Amino acid sequence: MAVESILQSIDRIFGQVFVPQGVESFARSGSYLLRLCFAHQSLAERLLLAFVRDGSGPPDLQIGFLTPAEADLSQLVPFPPTHPSAVVGEDWFVAWQPGDLPVLYLLDRKSMRALIWLAAGAAPYWIESRPTLPIMYAFAADTPWVALHAAAIGQNGRTLLLVGEGQVGKSTAALSCARAGWDYAGDDYVFVNTATSKVEPLYRSARLRADMGPALADFANSAWQITGSGSEARYELRLSPEGVSGGSLAAILLPRRRGGMLPEFSPARRLDAVAALNTSMTLMQLGWPEATIKKLATLVGLATVAFVDTGQNPAAIPGAFAEFLARL
Repeated sequence: MAVESILQSIDRIFGQVFVPQGVESFARSGSYLLRLCFAHQSLAERLLLAFVRDGSGPPDLQIGFLTPAEADLSQLVPFPPTHPSAVVGEDWFVAWQPGDLPVLYLLDRKSMRALIWLAAGAAPYWIESRPTLPIMYAFAADTPWVALHAAAIGQNGRTLLLVGEGQVGKSTAALSCARAGWDYAGDDYVFVNTATSKVEPLYRSARLRADMGPALADFANSAWQITGSGSEARYELRLSPEGVSGGSLAAILLPRRRGGMLPEFSPARRLDAVAALNTSMTLMQLGWPEATIKKLATLVGLATVAFVDTGQNPAAIPGAFAEFLARL
């Protein structure tokens, strides 16, 4: 793969596609201001809904979204195109997500400009909920920030980070607290600074399983769209920006289902938190594994660690979490 082709393509497209006709907006991820550029309005209308919007200013990173209608970037797709892959250089990054709706990610780490090429003209629904995730992971590789597969909610600037595998109650807990007025930083991926203990939102999206729809009916009824079918269906949510914010890490909670009616907390070891963070390890396949492992090792030493059985009554979660937070 020719580095010159990657960098020249990024430079050319920003000059030819986004400057004369693109749609522009600004968003924030952690402490970084992003300038988001879209080749046309319909892309902006779908993808901007996931972001925490912000005012304009000198951006830390510029990200452009485009389709084959604007440019053919197929020559930059890593080989073989049927397999997901990532290629890392000193100042550049390429990632490819194949499938029915494949996506190519390009980042120039010197100019701090990136492209996200939707090779079939659209993105899968799970990528629409976290459109820039590989780019933000690569962008933050040399910083204390790390993107984590986790949920996070907080009160009064103190944040609880929920870490673990899927279907253990992270989204239910996060959305139950958000409905009760807590600050919401994410239910899928969040941004954590391992030097300052700050937990910040990457997006304002959320994904609610169909079986939790009756318990969180107000969210289900306001879903942006429903994806999948039957037991695999998901309510795709875009939360109000007013309730989306982060705070300082107060505790790392490890959800697990033990059949309790009400939420129950129990002590956990740092090693348990490391094991739970394995759900974030897939991002390391994009590159910088040693740096990411060091960040995760630092993270588990920043706060109290505890197991939580979130129980069978989502309405009881906010009160139980508030009591736990008050005891810290």
